[in-house]
Amino acid sequence: FVFDLSDVPPQSPIPKRKCYMREGASKYTGVSFFQQRNEWAAQIMIEGKRYIIGYYESEEEAAVDYARAIFKYKGGVCQQSFVVDLIDVPPQPPILKREGRIKDGTSKYLGVSFDITKNKWQTQISIGGKKRRIGYYESEEEAAADYARALFKYKGQGALEKARKQNSFVDLADVPPQLPIPKSAGQMKEGASKYAGIYFRKETKKWAAQIRIDGTKRIIGYYEDEEEAAVDYARAVFKYNKGRGAHQQSLLVDLNDVPPQSPIPKSAGRIKEGASKYTGVTFHKQVNKWQAQIEIEGKTRHIGVYENEEDAAVDFARAVFKYKGQGALDKAMEFIIDLSDISPQLPIPKSAGRIKEGASKYTGVSFDKQKNKWQAHITIEGKKKFIGYYDDEEEAAADYARAVFRYRGQGAPEKAREQRTS
Repeated sequence: FVFDLSDVPPQSPIPKRKCYMREGASKYTGVSFFQQRNEWAAQIMIEGKRYIIGYYESEEEAAVDYARAIFKYKGGVCQQSFVVDLIDVPPQPPILKREGRIKDGTSKYLGVSFDITKNKWQTQISIGGKKRRIGYYESEEEAAADYARALFKYKGQGALEKARKQNSFVDLADVPPQLPIPKSAGQMKEGASKYAGIYFRKETKKWAAQIRIDGTKRIIGYYEDEEEAAVDYARAVFKYNKGRGAHQQSLLVDLNDVPPQSPIPKSAGRIKEGASKYTGVTFHKQVNKWQAQIEIEGKTRHIGVYENEEDAAVDFARAVFKYKGQGALDKAMEFIIDLSDISPQLPIPKSAGRIKEGASKYTGVSFDKQKNKWQAHITIEGKKKFIGYYDDEEEAAADYARAVFRYRGQGAPEKAREQRTS
C-alpha cells in the first residue's frame, strides 16, 4: 500500500486527550516514537490493517501527515471535531452533585461516572447534542476537574457558574424563622406534602425543599421532618422572593378548620353546556379537572383542582362560609332558582294589550340590551329573583313557567295562561 499525500493540503495535527498522554509518548494522535530509528513514526489503520505513513525528525511534521492521511482516507474532519482539547484551559474546581442526586456507587461529581469494564473513572460532555468522551482517569477528582474545564471551554463561564449554582444549596444562615406556607385545599394530593415548595424524595426517603430563583430551580435541602422543610422553604421565599412570602400566605385558601357545606347550585338559566352546575366551579381543560375559585377583596383566589365536580363545589361553599360568613352563604342559596327536577312547561304568553314594541310576548321575560340576551325573572315573597340569561326567547319563557310551577304550585302556570288568554 503506497501513501500518496501529494494532493492533500496541510492539516492541523490532532492532539490526544489528556488522559491518553503517557510520559515520553507523543501528544498527537497517530504518532509514536520509533526507538530503533530514533525518529517519530506516523501510522494509520485502514480496513483493519496498520500502515506506516512515514518517519520524521519532527513530531509535529509526523502529526501533520497523519492528519492529512486521515483527511484523504477517512475524512478526518469528523475525527478532528470529536477531540476534546483542554491543553489551553486553566484548572477548574470540580462540580459537586447535590446530595439527592448521588446514588450508591456513583460519583459525587457532575459529569463523572465509573466504567466497570476499564475499572476507571470516565468523564463525558454533551456538545451539539452528541456525547463526547473527555477521558479515563484513575482519580475521580481528576476526572471531575477535566469535566469542569471542558464545560468552561465549550459552553462558557456562564454554563459553569449555572451548573455550580444548580448543584449548590441555598444559604439561609441570616434568615429568621418563618411560618410554613400550607397548600390550598384542592392542591393537596394523597402522599404529597401539605406545604408549598415541599415534596418527598423516595430515593433518599427524605422531604426536599425546592425554590425557583431567577427561573432556575434550587434545592434548599433534604429533611427528615416535613415541617422543618416547610419552614426553610418559607425562609428562602422571604430571602430570595422579597414580599412574595406574605403575598403567598395572603392568597392561601385554608379550609382545614371549616366543616362540610352543601354545594351552591347555579340558577337554571346560568347553566351552560359543558359548564358546572355549581357556583364557583369551572372545568380546567388543560389539566382535565374541575377547579374552584373565590373572589375575596376584589381578587380571585384559587381554592384547588379536583377530579370530582361535587368536591370542588363543596370546597367553594366552605370557602364562602369561612371568608364571607354564614350570611353570604345563606344569601347565595336564597337567590338560587333550582329547576333541575322540574319537567318542561309551556311558556305563558302575555295578554295582547300588554305586549309593547321590542318587548317579549311572554310573561316573566325581558330583553337585556347590554348583554344582548333574553332574561327571565320571577317574584317570590315580594323579592325579584333572577332565573337566567338566554339566547332564545322561548327557552327563557319555558324556564319562567317552570319556576312558576315550582314556587307557586302545580296549577299556577295553567291559571296564568287562562288569565292571559281570557
